[in-house]
Amino acid sequence: MHLFAALLALCCQDPAALPPSTTRAVDVIELKNGDQLQGRITAETDGYVEIELEVGATVGFSTAEVRAVRRGVAITVVASAKVTAQKEWFVLHDACGNAVGWLNTAVVHREDGGFTVNEEYEFQNGSRRYQVTTLAVADAAGLAVSTYFRERITEPILAVLRLPIADVGGQHERVVDERIVEATRVDNHLVVQRLDRTGRKERQLPWSSGASFPLLARAMARATPAAGVATSMFDPASEEMVVRQYDGNRLRSVVLDGKTVQVTEVAETSTTGRNSEWIDAGMRTVRRELAGPALVAVPSNAESARLAVGATSIPGSIMPEAGGTFGLWVPNPAWLAQEGLPAGQVALSCEVHGASVSLSRLDHLEPTTPLDVAADAVSNWFRLLQPELVIHAREAVTVRERAAVQLRAAGKRAGVPWQATVEVIPHHGQFLVLVLVAPSRAWDELASDFVFLRRSIELDAQALAPKLQGPLMGRARGEPRSYQPMDRVPKEGKQPVAVPPVSTPSPPTGDGRGVVRIPNDG
Repeated sequence: MHLFAALLALCCQDPAALPPSTTRAVDVIELKNGDQLQGRITAETDGYVEIELEVGATVGFSTAEVRAVRRGVAITVVASAKVTAQKEWFVLHDACGNAVGWLNTAVVHREDGGFTVNEEYEFQNGSRRYQVTTLAVADAAGLAVSTYFRERITEPILAVLRLPIADVGGQHERVVDERIVEATRVDNHLVVQRLDRTGRKERQLPWSSGASFPLLARAMARATPAAGVATSMFDPASEEMVVRQYDGNRLRSVVLDGKTVQVTEVAETSTTGRNSEWIDAGMRTVRRELAGPALVAVPSNAESARLAVGATSIPGSIMPEAGGTFGLWVPNPAWLAQEGLPAGQVALSCEVHGASVSLSRLDHLEPTTPLDVAADAVSNWFRLLQPELVIHAREAVTVRERAAVQLRAAGKRAGVPWQATVEVIPHHGQFLVLVLVAPSRAWDELASDFVFLRRSIELDAQALAPKLQGPLMGRARGEPRSYQPMDRVPKEGKQPVAVPPVSTPSPPTGDGRGVVRIPNDG
């Protein structure tokens, strides 16, 4: 019985089952062998006691085995019991697949029961080196305490020196720009301090009890696989209050190292886009988006992450058609681009589910053809190519701010239900046809990928060659820029910009606050 009770005790203390509150009341049965069980007592007689454990199991004991029964015991729940301490290294890859920087993340438990999350990036663009360190502290209840953000841009003193990051090592460089942002929760407001070359400035923002910081919200979403709600939080990178939602309840089937495995997807959604993180059964990150598929982090280690910069690559995230007039962003590595297609066609396939995506130019219609007539032609074309799928709905939609028509179809292939959507989109006097096809059983899992494909479809040649620019996103520079597929089609002659976040100096110690002097090297 001793081993059985011990196992039950471990089950009822499962960290993932703990709610994010400081204290709560439970019933406790203390056995004579020293084990303690927590839960809700459901029956108690002269010779028998029964308790429903927090994992949903119910177990009973003879009172001869019980030393004490305590009801309504207040127990302390610490945030660090939910959030796993860890340290991970990644190589950052841009939209073309090139290794352009590295990322180091760490979660550290604190003695007070809280935890600290720290991230460091480093990124090289031309002769300039970008470094960012960001840190956030949570108390024992998982509530935000403070955050710290440091961003630094340096370049070689001699412009002719274009040494790689590993060789420069921070020596013989001058600071081009730097800023430090610190924010601390004080009762119902947040004290924000900004330090740059112009001096130190301080302001206060209203702060609600449920507000957070991005690093903390993401860490809690990883620890609690549940659908999140839109939460107000202070983002030290943009120095503004923002609203984001973190969901960690979605499972995906993906191919990793040639094997089909299930991963948990943690999604961060905001008004500017969506980032996903894939986590395996061991709670290790196998892929993370920092700016959609345009900047992704691939697992590495401390020894090789820096050395990979400029020396390794992965498949690119953007697929233009052969003529370069339109293209698709690959949502994630679950999708593979089909190579060798003729001009006017782009296609992706999802091996795990047998799903497919195609974007083709319909160029045999007259430039003056009305959209509805083009949709009729596409409908006839689809029936010939996909006879097993029957079009059952048609409606007007908007794709990248352009009026379009969507057709929806369903049917069976070899007895298995399938679905499809077809968008007919005007494009420079012609029409593009976007076809998404997948088994019905996988449609919900792939839904966010399909939404991304529609939102990010590139209809302009200039948008197919995103350029990197510095990651500074201070308030003085206006709205923070995002290195993601563009939400709007750029105007003629205007080059889209892309901004990856990056990082590194050592974070402050202790309570997360630090005193840093910014040198005036310029």
